[in-house]
Amino acid sequence: MRGPSEDAPSQREDRYHRNSENGENARTCTRNIGLAAVVGLACVVPLLLTISPWLLTGRGIDEFANIDGLYYFVAVRVSQGQVPYRDFLLEYPIGSLPQIMLPILAGRSVPAYRCAYIAEMLLINALMLQVLAWQVGRREGLAAVPRRLAWYFLCYFFLSRMIVSRIDLVPALLAFLATVEWFGSRPIVGGILAGLGGLVKIFPVLVAIPAGLRELCRPRETWLRGSIAFVGSSVLGVALWYLLGGPGLMTSILYHAERGLEIGSLYAGPLMLLGRLTGEPMVAEPGHGSYELQCAMAPAAVAASRYVQLLALVFTLVPFVRSRRRSGMQCAGALILGLILTAPVFSPQFIIWVLPFILVMSGSLGRRARPLYALICVLTFLIYPVFFHRGLVPLWMSAVLLLNLRNSLLIALWLLMVFGTESAPQPADLLANHGDSEDGPLS
Repeated sequence: MRGPSEDAPSQREDRYHRNSENGENARTCTRNIGLAAVVGLACVVPLLLTISPWLLTGRGIDEFANIDGLYYFVAVRVSQGQVPYRDFLLEYPIGSLPQIMLPILAGRSVPAYRCAYIAEMLLINALMLQVLAWQVGRREGLAAVPRRLAWYFLCYFFLSRMIVSRIDLVPALLAFLATVEWFGSRPIVGGILAGLGGLVKIFPVLVAIPAGLRELCRPRETWLRGSIAFVGSSVLGVALWYLLGGPGLMTSILYHAERGLEIGSLYAGPLMLLGRLTGEPMVAEPGHGSYELQCAMAPAAVAASRYVQLLALVFTLVPFVRSRRRSGMQCAGALILGLILTAPVFSPQFIIWVLPFILVMSGSLGRRARPLYALICVLTFLIYPVFFHRGLVPLWMSAVLLLNLRNSLLIALWLLMVFGTESAPQPADLLANHGDSEDGPLS
C-alpha cells in the first residue's frame, strides 16, 4: 500500500496537469474567439468592394432593393405613427419589426438607413461567427474552429450581399441557438428561442418537431419544459401581433398563401426546361416581391407543393425517430432544408437558413456536406444576381439549366442530411458537455 507521503506528490502532479490543460484550453478558446472576431471584420472587406458605389451614389444593386423599397418604407411609416398590419401591409411577422426599425435611429435619410442596416447585419454576422466558434469547439474540439470559420468565410463571400440586405440571418441564428439549447441542457431557453424565431420567419418552428418528440419520449425526465416554453412564447407573440394589427394579421398571412410559383423553386425548374424544349408558352412576371412563373401547369404545381412539402417533412423525420445515431442538430437542419426545397416559393436567400447547421456537422457527413453547400452558394450567386435579369427572367436555356443544377445539388444535400450519420467526436480538448448533449437520440 502507498502511504500518504507517496500520494501527496501524485495528487500535486495531477492538479498540475489539470491546471495546465485548463490553462491551455482557456488560451485556445480565447484565440478562437479572437479569430472569430477577425473573420467577422474580414467579412466587411468583400462586402465594401461590391457595395461602395451603391452606398455613395445610390446606384441600384438587386439584392439591396429590399432595404430601400421595403425596410426603409416600413421604418419611416412606423416612425410617423402608422401601425404595421393595421395601416399598411407588412409581409413579415411581428418579430421582424425590431430589426427593421432599429436602423432608422441613425437618421431618416435613405443613405443613413442603408448604412445603419448594413452595420446592424454585420454585427449579427459577427455574433453568428462567435456562436459557431463556440459550438464547433464544444462539439468537436477547439482545434476544429479555424477550419470551420474558413468555410464560413468562403460561403459568406458568395452570399454576403444577401446576408446583409435581408432579414434571414436573424431567424437562422435563432433557429440554430434554439436547437443547441433545446437539445442541450436548457430546453426552456431553446423553446423560447424557437418561438421567437418563428415570429421573425416561420421556419425556426421546425426545431420544435424533433425536440418535442424527444421530450414526449421521455416525459418524466423532460417534463416537456421546452415544448411548454415554445407554445407559451408563440401564443404570447401571436397575441401581441393580433393586438397590434387586428384583422391585418390574417391579411399578412394570406399574402403568402396567395403567392404563385417562384421561378427559383424546385418545381419551376423542370417546367421551364420543359417549356423551352416543347415551346410551351410561359413567362416570368413580377408578383409578391419576386418573379413568378406563369404557365398552364403552374397553378397545379403550387397546389401539389403543399402535399409534397408535408410528405418531405415526414420523410425527413422518420429516419431520425427510428435511429439513435442521428443528432437533433442534423434533424433540424434537414427539416429546414426540406421545407426550402419543397415550397413553391424559393428565394435565393433561403439557403442562408441552413448555413450554421451545415458548418457544425461533424465527421464524414460534415466533410461531404460542406463542399457541396459551398458549391451551391457559388451557383446561387451565379443565378442571383449575375444571370437573374439577363438569363433566368427571360428564361434563357443556360440559366434554366444552371437553376436545375443548383436545385439538384440541394436535393443531394438534403438526402445526405437525412440518411447520413454524424460521427461522435471525442477530441482531447473537447469542452465540458452541459447536461444532455444535442447529439443525443430522439428516442
